[in-house]
Amino acid sequence: MFSKSLKELRVHFCQTGSASNGIRQFIASNYTAVKAANPNLPILIREAKGAEAKIFARFEHGVEKKVSLDGLSAKEIEQKLATLVK
Repeated sequence: MFSKSLKELRVHFCQTGSASNGIRQFIASNYTAVKAANPNLPILIREAKGAEAKIFARFEHGVEKKVSLDGLSAKEIEQKLATLVK
């Protein structure tokens, strides 16, 4: 479960690019569990050809943080996400 100060999570990636393999695998494996643990949190998935894999976290008072995920494995992405939402 994420912090109450987290208001939105956005995931951007390419649906076919090899640099986005890890994020696609992470979403396929973890989206259901993450959404179940945070049912009121908007989680937006955005796919676009050639897009860099990134996660954006929006917190209270409009504070936004992002992390680049290009070329990372699903496990590395899990660690990056945990650090991002702290």
